[in-house]
Amino acid sequence: MIYTVVDIETTGGSHGNRITEIAAVKTDGEKVLGSYETLINPEVFIPKSITLLTGITNAMVEDAPRFEDVAQDLLAFLEDTVFIAHNVSFDYGIIKNHFDDLGITFNKKKLCTVRLSRGIIPGHPSYSLGKICPALGIENHSRHRAMGDTMATVELFHLLVTKDKEDFIYYSLNQLNREAMLPPNLEKKEFEDLPNTAGVYYLIGESMDILYVGKAKDIKKRITTHFTEKSRKKSELLREIHHVSCVETGNELVALLLESDEIKKHYPPYNKAQKNKSHDYHVCYYEGQDGVLRFEVFLKKYAKNSIRSFTSMTMAKDHLYRLVEQHKLCPKYTGLERTKGACYLGSGCAVCSGDETKAEYNLRVMEAADNKDEKMSAFIIGPGRTKQERAVVQINEGDYTGFGFVEQELVHNADDLQDCIQPYKNNNDTKRIVNGFLANPLPKIYQLLRVQAT
Repeated sequence: MIYTVVDIETTGGSHGNRITEIAAVKTDGEKVLGSYETLINPEVFIPKSITLLTGITNAMVEDAPRFEDVAQDLLAFLEDTVFIAHNVSFDYGIIKNHFDDLGITFNKKKLCTVRLSRGIIPGHPSYSLGKICPALGIENHSRHRAMGDTMATVELFHLLVTKDKEDFIYYSLNQLNREAMLPPNLEKKEFEDLPNTAGVYYLIGESMDILYVGKAKDIKKRITTHFTEKSRKKSELLREIHHVSCVETGNELVALLLESDEIKKHYPPYNKAQKNKSHDYHVCYYEGQDGVLRFEVFLKKYAKNSIRSFTSMTMAKDHLYRLVEQHKLCPKYTGLERTKGACYLGSGCAVCSGDETKAEYNLRVMEAADNKDEKMSAFIIGPGRTKQERAVVQINEGDYTGFGFVEQELVHNADDLQDCIQPYKNNNDTKRIVNGFLANPLPKIYQLLRVQAT
């Protein structure tokens, strides 16, 4: 059996989780057989908080290959091997999403060294890579960089192989299908009839009350994970499930938008996400006493001239760093540095160095504040529920207005696209979903058709 141990670095969860670096090491369980390593241009801004953690800057990835440029090489390296990672669902899931964006099927057998460690060497207080490796005498010479974490995981896996006296690794690779482990009150046929497609699913109680609403790229596979997760809360939910239902959406973007609407409509007792989320942190601009326009983060109740809102201070600060880099703004006038003198950019800052007047600088601030892409009108066209159909999401002057489905041959006619749209409410969550989708490179299976505002 040949294995490939993989680790990735990314731009972070709140920014689409685009890969910035990937490392893979092939092994037979005893010795290293080969390696693969590259930086990746994520095609989106790397937040300052992520750079501080990984050391990977926007400048470092500027000339690096995009994922689509290395996809075939990576597929070839992983061919006929078992995919291994520490917390494999994270690395495997993100890599699979990147392949999905290119319309490439990615399906590998996989092993998690966290789960293997718990089974083979129980009793450790923590199984995080940063804790378990030092406890076992494994050195990591480059923490939070892909190859450093990969080599540490390789050493951990080799150690687990030598200590696996009860064939736990073999058992983990050959577990029986768990579809039979259904909730006691659920008819087996209801589960068997579920599709392996993208959509929104509903876990339903005895009185047809909706207990939980979720979205999935693969409805049947996702519902199966609900039935196999072990926790007190999950056990309570499983006992209450009498029915399952779903709505196919064709793609994940429509599923996200429909899920958000359904959660707010039904307020299911087992859903936490999107119930209480509020955008309390606003990036605003204002004029200082010196006549220079500034950006700053304000709480919602104090926000004036808000250009964008966020659910956390970290996300708001990351947006400020993005504005500084993309529009060459001054850090001390964006609330990122407190100083009475020149900012840390020194001569690289036009306004601090005197190469630019306050009036010229203020014009650039207003250009940064007027983000035209966030106010555009367009249709996002993606995979539909059948090969002959396309799903369409409408944005009008930056606001989500609804979605619908149209025949493949009608996607180039804006009037036909408009006619297929079913109206849905726009809110902070739908705005976050759409903006997050558009902030990342558009997957190859989607297209963006800009139109005039209606």
